[in-house]
Formats: sequence, C-alpha cells, structure tokens
Amino acid sequence: MYFWLNEETLRFAFDEGISKENVQKLQQLEKFVTERLGRLLVECVAGYYTLTVFLRRASRIDVEQLLDEWAQQPQEVLHVAGRRLRIPVCYDEEFALDIGRLEAETGLCAEDIVEIHRAATYTVFMMGFLPGFPYLGGLDERLIVPRLATPRTTVVAGSVGIGGAQTGIYPIHSPGGWNIIGRTPLKLFDEEREAPFLFALNDEVQFVVIDKAQFKELQRDGVSGWSLY
Repeated sequence: MYFWLNEETLRFAFDEGISKENVQKLQQLEKFVTERLGRLLVECVAGYYTLTVFLRRASRIDVEQLLDEWAQQPQEVLHVAGRRLRIPVCYDEEFALDIGRLEAETGLCAEDIVEIHRAATYTVFMMGFLPGFPYLGGLDERLIVPRLATPRTTVVAGSVGIGGAQTGIYPIHSPGGWNIIGRTPLKLFDEEREAPFLFALNDEVQFVVIDKAQFKELQRDGVSGWSLY
C-alpha cells in the first residue's frame, strides 16, 4: 500500500505491527528506492511498518512500476544484513533509577530483572524520537511494564530504559518517561564520527554487564575502548 502525503512526499506501508519481518522488508525497500531514484531522492525515513520517501522536488513518479520492479528483484540482491553489537551496560543502583518500580510491577528481584534483561537478543526495529535513539524489540514478556505516569524532565545520555514491550537507550540528555534500569558509557550519537549514529535498523543487540570501574574507563575511552562485535 502507498499514498502521497504531498507532491514531494510518498509513503509506503506494510501490515501494521512491530516485527523483524517488517524491519527487513523496510530495509529492502529502502535500499531499492535509494538506488532506483538516485538524485531525485532527499532521504528515506523508516517507521515500524512505513517508509516515507522525501523527493528533491515536486514530482510524480510511477509508483506502480517502481513496486513491480522491486517485486522482481532477487531476494539476495535486496538483502541487508544487520550487525550484531555488544553494548556494555552498568546496572548499578546509581544508574538503575526505576529498579524498585520494576520489582514492584513484575514481582521479580533486581538481580533477576538484570539477568533477564541482559540475556535477551534485541533487534533495532526503529530509530527516532532523538538522534540515534534505538527502539529495541525482543524484550522478555516478564519485563513489560508501562512507562512512568509523569516523565522526568531530564534523562541522562546513555540511560537504558524499558517502555512497554520495548527497551531503548537515550543518546542525549532529554526528557523521558521510560523506566531506567542502567546506563551505557558509549556515545550513541557523536557528530564527530564518520557514522554519527551507533545503531542502524535491523542491528541485533546484546547487553554486556559491566561494573562501575569499567563504566568509568569506557566513559573516558569511548567506543575505541570497547569491542562492539
């Protein structure tokens, strides 16, 4: 399904839902559209099940033909492999601001919450809200809790939180209502890096538990001091 938002903006939509299948379809379509439209394209922005295409100037492309060509592409040509990233997280009580609330909501002790959270493999389903903020799917059902009734005015960059059925990491200082259970010393968004965002759509993420001493070391050394892969 597709529709025009205006003369310069086209949106494609798959079946509503948050799934790895949708992420892979969106990646494949984005790759094809980027190659096919070339200079006519400003950028593509992926949602959970939509791809919004911004064009450089008012133009009506033949969308039906574009979709027919995409459907005829071999899957191996369109395949976009996600990376597997290891992200260090310190779950110390200094950083786990909402661990008490999670204990009350889930009936689990803090140690079990940390173990369940770090044991899962997550997929980056969407990037948004803030520059480099990854919405990570794959949260264990036992840790699904509602967001805070009243969001904090400031959440520190690197804070790892749970919001509903997803987990995520705040890339910069920001207001936010997710349940904070830890913090990573890595910078998720850095304008000085060649690739400013640490994460990309469809990356697989595993959290690695570190202590406060390791946190301080990595906070000093940054990504260069940690093996992401």
